[in-house]
Amino acid sequence: MVIDRLRVVVNLDNLVHNFKLLKALNNNQEVMAVVKADAYGHGAIECSKHLEANGCKFFAVTVLKEAIELRNAGIKSPILIFGKTDPLNFEYLEQYDLIQTIDSFDYAEKLNHQTTKKIKVHLNVDTGMSRLGIYCHEESDMENVVKDIVSIKELNKIDLCGIYTHFASSDADLDFTHKQKTIFTKLLSLLANERIDYGLVHLANSSGIVRLDNLENFMARSGIALYGYPPVKTEEKFLPVMELFAKVIAIHQIKENDSVSYGRTFVATKPTKVATVAIGYADGYMRILSNNDYFYYQSHKLPVIGRVCMGLTMVDITGTNIDIGCEVEVFGSNKSLVDMALRAQTITYELLTNMAKPRVDRVYLNKENS
Repeated sequence: MVIDRLRVVVNLDNLVHNFKLLKALNNNQEVMAVVKADAYGHGAIECSKHLEANGCKFFAVTVLKEAIELRNAGIKSPILIFGKTDPLNFEYLEQYDLIQTIDSFDYAEKLNHQTTKKIKVHLNVDTGMSRLGIYCHEESDMENVVKDIVSIKELNKIDLCGIYTHFASSDADLDFTHKQKTIFTKLLSLLANERIDYGLVHLANSSGIVRLDNLENFMARSGIALYGYPPVKTEEKFLPVMELFAKVIAIHQIKENDSVSYGRTFVATKPTKVATVAIGYADGYMRILSNNDYFYYQSHKLPVIGRVCMGLTMVDITGTNIDIGCEVEVFGSNKSLVDMALRAQTITYELLTNMAKPRVDRVYLNKENS
């Protein structure tokens, strides 16, 4: 591969390290790898292949296209689709042996009506997220939920092989999280008492795995922590999986009162040496970081000056030995992505998924190819 402008370096060994750490935190129960949004910008195919080869037995995506991509790449493990597949595309669930999330009896009935063979499904129970799922916010809702699940089970082309809920605030509000867990586990008990086989159970997300001790013997799901960024403080040694580097493509000296980039938002107060770096907002580097970030090079913090352009960003390199062709670190081992997210008024999830761009080249590192 020719690296022309910038490169994302994905450390697959760190990915496996995080996966094993999450399993240990989840009482050595299975952890479903969430690889939606191109594995949070890390590359779903390569990450899934490496995880599967290292013991991961379940994967999750948001949309049908993502699931088909994994199947076509050779992933054999079960793949759950979190989102709602359009009825026009139900045939692909059967063709690619995928698991579809069901969020209502009506949706299950449509699926049952429009497929020729049994389709595997997991039932999403809404215990407080209010996004997708069968509504079950209080114990008083359970009677109707059980009726819906019984009706779903009676559909002859629906194979209910799993059930789950999603914590809304396990990174912040543990009281509400415990309420969700209590509602969900009481529903499971009620279903068991009615001898309703609901299959696999998965409950905790990344922050739930890290913060909750009483996870019982349920499978968990992890996205952001899998990639090295647990959304809550922890002493556990999660390792960032991604680093981003970009090349310097031009260097020039400007004088006092010279301005840089669109809008003249930076005006030099003294002679300044400026490097133009081959990265911009079309590459996922956010415009809000204009005059509000830095790149790293050999112990130097290089302030971003002027507005970030579509494919270029300028930095102050005064006092350094940087030359054209050198790479600067946009984020990685020397520059915190968490701090960068704070400056961008966003979360690490967004900065990582911004790397799912065709302009961004990826390099994969692991013991086998190092």
